[in-house]
Amino acid sequence: MCDTDLSELVKKFQAIQRQTFPDQIGERNVVEIINVLREKQLVDLLYTLDGKEYLTWDQLRREVVDEIVFNGGRMNVVDLPGSLNVHFTHIERVLQDVLEDPTIRIESGELLTDEYLDSTIQAAADVLKENGFLSIAEFAKTHRFSSVFAQDLLMKAVESQRLRAVAERSAMYTTQFVNSQKAILRAGLMAATRPVNLTTFFERHNLFVPLMDPVIDAVRAELPGKIVGGVYVPTYFEVTRAEQVENVYLSNGFIEYASLHQHGISQAKEFLLGKYNPVVEGSAARTATGTEVRKRRGRRNQNADATVEAAPVARSETHPNAGHALSSCFVSDRFLANLVALEDLAHGDTLALDLSLHLPSAVSFEKDSNVLLRRLRELHPVINSCIVLDGGLLVHEAALDKFRARLRVVFEESFKQGGKRKRSKTSESAASGDEKEQSVLRVLADVTGLSLEEYSTALEDLSSQWREITRDIYDELAAALEQQASVDLKRMRSKLQVSLGVSWVDLFVVSKGVLWSKSHMDEAASTAVSRHVLTTRVLPMVGDIILNESLDVAELFERVSAVLTPGQPSIVTLQKALQVFPEKHRRPLLPMIEAANGRSVENFMSILQELCTSGQIAISSFYQPNKKLEREALAALKKRLLERVEKGTFGTDFAQSGVLFASICSFFLYTHFHVYVELPGRVVGSAVELIAREAAEVGGVLQECYQLITGAISGKELSTESLVRLEEVRRMALEGALVSL
Repeated sequence: MCDTDLSELVKKFQAIQRQTFPDQIGERNVVEIINVLREKQLVDLLYTLDGKEYLTWDQLRREVVDEIVFNGGRMNVVDLPGSLNVHFTHIERVLQDVLEDPTIRIESGELLTDEYLDSTIQAAADVLKENGFLSIAEFAKTHRFSSVFAQDLLMKAVESQRLRAVAERSAMYTTQFVNSQKAILRAGLMAATRPVNLTTFFERHNLFVPLMDPVIDAVRAELPGKIVGGVYVPTYFEVTRAEQVENVYLSNGFIEYASLHQHGISQAKEFLLGKYNPVVEGSAARTATGTEVRKRRGRRNQNADATVEAAPVARSETHPNAGHALSSCFVSDRFLANLVALEDLAHGDTLALDLSLHLPSAVSFEKDSNVLLRRLRELHPVINSCIVLDGGLLVHEAALDKFRARLRVVFEESFKQGGKRKRSKTSESAASGDEKEQSVLRVLADVTGLSLEEYSTALEDLSSQWREITRDIYDELAAALEQQASVDLKRMRSKLQVSLGVSWVDLFVVSKGVLWSKSHMDEAASTAVSRHVLTTRVLPMVGDIILNESLDVAELFERVSAVLTPGQPSIVTLQKALQVFPEKHRRPLLPMIEAANGRSVENFMSILQELCTSGQIAISSFYQPNKKLEREALAALKKRLLERVEKGTFGTDFAQSGVLFASICSFFLYTHFHVYVELPGRVVGSAVELIAREAAEVGGVLQECYQLITGAISGKELSTESLVRLEEVRRMALEGALVSL
């Protein structure tokens, strides 16, 4: 129908409505008539909200449909009462009749016509045609649909071929779009020579990321490589990488897992095991391929049986490059077999070997020792004869014998040095323990050839393992030393007893010369002779007596010996030595010290005899000797005097010449007075005067020589003529030819 015909009809309708009729019923009468008809249920009508109109239900249904169409085929139910001027209950009642129309449906409170839905599908088709893809969520948002309804609507459109697209997850794509995505992905990956991160690839080339998985699955079979974990790895790259890995592995004998990680191999251990090792079944395979089993930490002795779940990996004809998967690297079995350093250990060229220095730096011996040692024991049986310390330090069992021998020597020397040192009781035990431990460590370092500073921990570990051996050697030597010390003390006592006996007889003979000097010399000279004897003979005797008294207690003897150093003792030294004794042992010996510091040899001798007789000293030889002993002692003294005169020569050393001249004067006294007197230097002048009075024929010669000696002592030099004169006197004294002078 054209617009002109429609306008004519409207005009006619309006004209009819404007016509008036004489028998027209009023509105009130109409209302009354309608109410009566409704009460009698002759008609079923409803009225509008303003009460000006009555509608039949069929009319309301038609108006609802017309309103939906008027609003473009989509209208919310709650908007109908306002648009049609009827109560909502009337809309609810007629709604079921409206929905009987197959072209109308209700969704989320909205009435939708098929025509409207077709328009939305057409809009989706336009988007697909333009973009190649359509997001279902975006479609639902654009048309204010629920995601479920939008998904269902589009899926039915695809099934009915109204939409020519592929649905994937929350989006739809045209076949052309998917094919273009495949083509770009296929071309890019086929040209790749290194691993490609697919997510990055999609972003870089503006590919549709939500379509990634189906596109990848579609082209996977056509690609010359494999896709693992979102990364495409070309076969070319894998081959090249495998060649590089193999070159490093075969040339070095090992390869670190970090190196494989840099090449993009995340499962480095599994990659190497699968490539080089034979397949082993079960849990034993995990041990054989290198996974570390639980092991006891600390020292590992070769005699300790390790728990072995399976035989270690060994290279074979089928797997010549088989290796061992350690914690941080993969080591070939050939590398372990070619450890030349272990041959030195087997041939005895060395007794200790730091295995870690000959293994790759990536090897952690603490973590990998279980795998390494099991295979190394098979390849190098010498390890079975070694102690394996933490850190991979091997010590051959032959080192034990050398350790015993060397430690014995060191302990013996230590005991000897310890016997010479004085040590307090409070510090002796701790110091001895520390010193012994240090000695053991030094011996271990010397025997094994290891640096004590660098391998201190390992050497302490080895020392701990050999502690019982060390203790046995130490105890054995200590017992032997104690026994030897007892024997030495007995020998020392015997030696001192004999020495003191001889010294006593000599002192007895010399004391007669002291008495003679008192009657033939002035008081000063005789006192000097007595003091000389006390100094040269008595003080050494007192030192020997104190030593002899200390022999009852070994510790006391050591302390006294430390005070009485070798050489001529002094009164001060003797007093210090006596202070070492306990009070009850020191008191009886004090008079002896005082007498030795006095002026009388006779007084000293009487005190010694008293101490000997009363048993206060452990010496029984201080008694008056018989005539035979006295004669023998005198002969021995005379012989030693003559030997000094014979062996002595006068020279420029005035001190030596003075001593020799004093000996000659003593010889003259013995010759002319038949008495043995030991003359100090200050008494030589008095002796010369005595000899001159007794033998006038030699007096002048001796006085001349005395003047020469005193002049030399005063600072004058002995001339050649003086030395010749002195030598003539010495020879004449020896030859007994003084009378001819």
